[in-house]
Amino acid sequence: MKNIIFILLFVFSLHSCSDFLETRAYDFVSPEQFFQNQNDAQMALSGVYSALASENVYGNRYSCMISNVDDLSFYVRPATQTVTHVYGNDHNTSNTDIYNAWSSLYSGIESANILLERIDNADMDEAIKTRIKGEAKFLRAYYHFLVAQAWKDVPVRKESFKDVSKSALKATPQAEALDWIISEMEETIDMVDDELYDDRPSYVKKTVVQGILSRVCLTRAGYPTNGGKPYYEKAALYAKAVRDTNKHSLNPDVYEMWKRMASDRYDTEYNESMWEVEFIGARELDGNWTDGRIGNVIGNIQKNGSTEGLGYSYWFYGGSLILWDLFENTDKRRDLSMAPYQIDAKDNYINWSNSQIVQRACGKFRREWETSMPRHKNYTQENYPIIRYADVLLMLAEAENEVNQSPTPLAYEAINIVRERAGVAPLSGLSYAEFQQEVRDERGRELCFESLRKYDLVRWGIYTDAIQKLGEVTYDKRWPTGSNYSTARAFAERTQKKHEFLPIPLKELAINTELSQNPLW
Repeated sequence: MKNIIFILLFVFSLHSCSDFLETRAYDFVSPEQFFQNQNDAQMALSGVYSALASENVYGNRYSCMISNVDDLSFYVRPATQTVTHVYGNDHNTSNTDIYNAWSSLYSGIESANILLERIDNADMDEAIKTRIKGEAKFLRAYYHFLVAQAWKDVPVRKESFKDVSKSALKATPQAEALDWIISEMEETIDMVDDELYDDRPSYVKKTVVQGILSRVCLTRAGYPTNGGKPYYEKAALYAKAVRDTNKHSLNPDVYEMWKRMASDRYDTEYNESMWEVEFIGARELDGNWTDGRIGNVIGNIQKNGSTEGLGYSYWFYGGSLILWDLFENTDKRRDLSMAPYQIDAKDNYINWSNSQIVQRACGKFRREWETSMPRHKNYTQENYPIIRYADVLLMLAEAENEVNQSPTPLAYEAINIVRERAGVAPLSGLSYAEFQQEVRDERGRELCFESLRKYDLVRWGIYTDAIQKLGEVTYDKRWPTGSNYSTARAFAERTQKKHEFLPIPLKELAINTELSQNPLW
């Protein structure tokens, strides 16, 4: 994506954080004048993608603050520091992190709407035009999905903002919104690229659409919309379609994909990372930048903040005892997920003892693996995975088991591919309920810290129960007593049913008078 990254940054700077009712995308020139040729259309598409790379979305707020609130991780700071914050489940309707994420996602939707409404005016090759339309249409649906899974009933905006007096829009019930999202994504399957982008994970391509469709269908199948078997069937269909292309596989080295994302190198041999958000640069240090803080706010403990050191990480997110206990001793993913060492201010490696478990930070994102210099203290080049092939395999296993109320040979094949790479024994001879639990645990082991666990717990209907269990394990003698480890218990005690979904931002309610607050808020 390097060939368009600077265009992306330019377009993004024009409408990154403002509400779509306050600032219109492309207000520097009218859309009628802008959409003249292929270059204009490609630039506009870069603007649609740019929402992904916002600090408000995958750069930090949506990916970490909002989504990384589950039973496998916790915010490693004193409980008093999480008061009023979403990562402590102590937020309210005025929380600025929630509002900023909401605004950036709807800004992406607005950019997509403008492109889709104007691209037909561009003089360009029709095949390329169709591909660009497909990517924009998919991204519009994907942004709606992120909003719907986090906030539940939300406005579906199918047209660009044109008139303040007509901007108010009622919330669409989540089930109806998800059905529309599925339909929109299905329409793009044969519009997006199926060859050129095969080894370029920062772009939307056919297998990405199919993989994300499987995720959306699983969401629609589960709580609270409870679509059931028809949607599990669709989830299995799309996950199997990805598998059958043979375009993706698992890198046999569980660390290698993460090292490549940290150093902005594509894995063209295995293509395990199907779609990732690309971040670059060191901001004012080298003049190139995006708003990525992956490796800085989430990642292993590293304390060298100099521009020439191994990097600085705040260690905001640590693994819980629940996560640790999911792993067998032989599981290669344990030390990947919960790093067995920290790096001090002089770049010395300091190993944790066998009894120091909860002290270990998220290890999937490590600034020592970055290659760009100089290093900024807070902003990084580390990419963030949106969907990986391992996730597709586990979705296939889950959907097959749910459709047939028993694990099928395909379900065993899919989950055992993931387990084999991790170095643990294959599964066999399980009941429906036993396999269901194994899939849930396997998703925890494989996908922890990837902005998925909370939404899995919600769609399984067990979010509050899972967080209660997190609170219980803080009484385990292995849980440290220091103030930095007090947040997990406070977080669990604060968590209520209303925390399954976020409140509609108060500022949005003031602008959109047709919206009502989520019932429990």
